Amino acid sequence: MRRKALVAGALGMVGGHVAAHLSTCGDWEVVGLSRSEPRREIGWRMRRIDLADPDACRELVASEPGVTHLFHAARAPHADPAVEARTNLAMLAHLVDALEAGGSLRHVCLIQGSKWYGSHLGPFRTPAREDDPPHMPPNFYVDQQRFVEARRPAARWTWSALRPGVVWGRALGYPHNIAVGIAAYAAISRELGLPLRFPGTRACFEALTQATDARLLARAAAWSATDARAADQAFNILDGDLFRWCHLWERLARHFGMENGGVQTTPLATMMADKEPVWRAIVEKHRLRPLALSEIVDWRYVDMTFRQDWDHVSSTIKARRHGFDGFVDTEATAIELMQAYRDERIVP
Repeated sequence: MRRKALVAGALGMVGGHVAAHLSTCGDWEVVGLSRSEPRREIGWRMRRIDLADPDACRELVASEPGVTHLFHAARAPHADPAVEARTNLAMLAHLVDALEAGGSLRHVCLIQGSKWYGSHLGPFRTPAREDDPPHMPPNFYVDQQRFVEARRPAARWTWSALRPGVVWGRALGYPHNIAVGIAAYAAISRELGLPLRFPGTRACFEALTQATDARLLARAAAWSATDARAADQAFNILDGDLFRWCHLWERLARHFGMENGGVQTTPLATMMADKEPVWRAIVEKHRLRPLALSEIVDWRYVDMTFRQDWDHVSSTIKARRHGFDGFVDTEATAIELMQAYRDERIVP
């Protein structure tokens, strides 16, 4: 049976990988949604829309009949978590209201994260399990899930929610991209004659953590939206292994041909503020794509990631019990991504 998917946030890290995966499956028509235009060639149709506008959502659905699945990876960030929660709940509600009126909706897949458990606030119960309670609100992941749970009894559609760890993949223009942040940081350090120092805290350097390959997450999204065993459930989706930055850092240093400089806690949002001239020199010397440093990495996100001094571990037993058995090697994926950014002439 042919399916038609709306992928909200289809130019972001997760949404882009979901749209790309579905587009290769052969039995999906894919329509991506975003507030901006694509900056590269993509393999699916895009529609520009402001999901905060309910009229725009109704008009969009009316012009795209037959949508069966919604993959909701859109996010409108805000410094105030309460404002962020209200805005992002409204965006989802506007789309679901319009799609319900269209009459063909069969599934809503929500992309969440370990912030459900409070991973961004401090130590949380590990390994986290899907039935663990969320942290103290506000949190738009919680509001969105409770919205679909409340709608479900009267609905003709099912829902799923996926909770990855640190997501990395091949994406530009997306601020929460730790892989390209590491690659750019390494290039600048090497250009300045410095070793590859870990700019976060020693506790973060040594803590246990997990990551999620964006390609694996896309596969999980397709599975959760089409396998009856996954209906109306939340799932942790991780690569399947654990790692410590202190071990991965050695492999990264070797990959970049640099000395491992260990830990030197450095506020990159401050220290990188004057490094655009250095980056431009790197781009010119190595004939890289002419992208500004500010276009490819948000140093505040790198700082936040490398200052989380507690274990980030979630159980993947539930997903496996319900039929999803995908996994990847995290350290191998990290090196593969670094090489991909080299091959694409993003970093030297």
